[in-house]
Amino acid sequence: MKTRTSTFPRVTRLAAALSVVAALWACGPVYIPVPPPNQIAFTAETLTDSAGSARRVWIASGGTNAAAAAATFYIFDADRNAGVIAVARRDGTFQSPLLEGDEGDHVQIYFTDPSGKRSSVACLLLTEQRPSAAGCP
Repeated sequence: MKTRTSTFPRVTRLAAALSVVAALWACGPVYIPVPPPNQIAFTAETLTDSAGSARRVWIASGGTNAAAAAATFYIFDADRNAGVIAVARRDGTFQSPLLEGDEGDHVQIYFTDPSGKRSSVACLLLTEQRPSAAGCP
């Protein structure tokens, strides 16, 4: 009889521990929120092709952001349904490739850090406002 009484508490503790693990697994992974990109500014440039046609393009750049160190930035012009991708430096600063767009377009920017955590999406207006672009209305 002594073996049954000593086995029952062990089985009960094991069942309780497995129940806790199953409950945590069912809730899914715990996500740590990453702040949205900040200090984003746009600079316009005019490109002229060999036929003399001019078009305006934009460069997005971001200031120091420790949460975005070596992150991948996604810059998407929602009005044109087009975008570019840029990789941040170790201090979180970045400069994008040329982005097609018109002044006043709604641009969505977010980043994914090296561990895969995605930031919130920031919606900004495509303007040359300094020190940082205005948020979408």
